[in-house]
Amino acid sequence: MLLRRSLLKTATAVLFGAAAALSINTASADDYIGGWQKDFPVVNYGVISVETATDNLKSQKKFVDYASKELGVEFKLFTAAEYSGIMNGLVAGQVQVGWLGASSYASVWQNCKCVEPIAGAQDVAGGMGYNSVMIVKADSPYQKFEDLKGKTVARNDANSTSGFTIPTYSWAQMGTPIDSYFNSPLSGGHQQTVTGVLNGTFDAGFTWTTVNDGFGALRKMIDKGMLKRKDIRVIWTSPLIPTPPVVIMSSLPQAMKSDLIKLFLRLEENDPAVAEAVAQGKTLGMQRVYHEDYVTVMEAKKWLKANRKKKKS
Repeated sequence: MLLRRSLLKTATAVLFGAAAALSINTASADDYIGGWQKDFPVVNYGVISVETATDNLKSQKKFVDYASKELGVEFKLFTAAEYSGIMNGLVAGQVQVGWLGASSYASVWQNCKCVEPIAGAQDVAGGMGYNSVMIVKADSPYQKFEDLKGKTVARNDANSTSGFTIPTYSWAQMGTPIDSYFNSPLSGGHQQTVTGVLNGTFDAGFTWTTVNDGFGALRKMIDKGMLKRKDIRVIWTSPLIPTPPVVIMSSLPQAMKSDLIKLFLRLEENDPAVAEAVAQGKTLGMQRVYHEDYVTVMEAKKWLKANRKKKKS
């Protein structure tokens, strides 16, 4: 058993070690370039939600109002019930800017190569990544993931990095398909997973967080009074995953790209509350990220896709 734990930790640590090396740049003091607004009077901003659609609208209003004022165009929040709705919006060109998980970005890029990452949130400890975690109720008898073999352990959405891709890939690297190890239904989202664990629908579930729960699904629920941290325990933690990226359509005018990068990199300095809305929790600010930072997650997505084909054949 100790050997299996070691294999799991080593394989995933190698795969996702690049998260620690994400580029960190500061915003330029230059003014916005402008000149593109007449062609893009409305900018759709899509956000994969760690909340319900209604809560997502409320929490992101600060940013769309701020961005509209800063850039002189109307920012509109583009919402969808599932991750795929935002992803399809980017592929179709209906969404110009999006906040995605690492896995969602990998899927969109592999689909169309039509988007590029520009910024990601830095956590309160200065890191540029987050972790997939398995949680259980604090008073449950489960102390380690091996105790849950054959039990109901929820994943989230098939396009979720921390709630699907990382757990699925990690258990495969350990030599045991996750669907064989657990009964692992899809809950539909992070909030649904955590709520299901709390009410006993699930014995455990996968979600995401950062150091000291600075931002992520747990932080959002704690801040909204939906979760008391003492009511859950983390019994498995993945190695660091690259921070969720803000992405833009590659076809946008260069001046617009430059202004959008400046917009996000200046958030913490200009309005910390808006920066926290974008980061989905506490943050030291947004930093520059690049496609190369997500290559390892793309390899995991390729493996998942190939594995699905193998199962069908």
